[in-house]
Amino acid sequence: MESGVLFYWFCWILWILITFFMDKGRKRSLLAIWLLITIISSAFMITIGQFHISASFVVMLFGSFILIATRPHLYFHLFAAFTVSIGYAGLLFWEKISPIWIILPRIVFYSVIIGILISLLSKNYFSQISICLLGMLSGELIHSLTLTSYGLDEIAAETLFLDTLLSTLLLLTFLAILLKGKRKYVRFIHHYKQNPRWQLK
Repeated sequence: MESGVLFYWFCWILWILITFFMDKGRKRSLLAIWLLITIISSAFMITIGQFHISASFVVMLFGSFILIATRPHLYFHLFAAFTVSIGYAGLLFWEKISPIWIILPRIVFYSVIIGILISLLSKNYFSQISICLLGMLSGELIHSLTLTSYGLDEIAAETLFLDTLLSTLLLLTFLAILLKGKRKYVRFIHHYKQNPRWQLK
């Protein structure tokens, strides 16, 4: 599959989930607009000297700072994002040194590893999204700047990275939907068992 296709697919899937399944409000509108701007800006590239960066990277990084600033316990979220950034950058350098160790498809491998790490760091969905965005974007920036400093031509937030990032976000969203469904099911069973008719049986 061509690199970048998953990014557009998953962006539209997330946009549909946000638009039609989130509660109406200012947060839903801002997230939907932010996602649309990210999709549009992905076609543009910013060049600063020898450093090349996708415009969508700047849009997502700016939005991730705003999103994480709105979360309670700011320092914890910043530390969690820093942990993810170091972990993701480490995986990228590890891939450069020993690519043979990555036995699964790159996108699947990174999405699962980062998704598990973020799930351990936070249980709140919006906290997970903010940590994932800031962490992976920072890790990608660290990796790209390091390679550029050695004279290697590396584009920050190329389409393969965008595929991986959106795959991780979609995985976290899917897990959040499953968890919400499980909680509703447990509440339904608990309410049903408290029904007098159930107790008589």
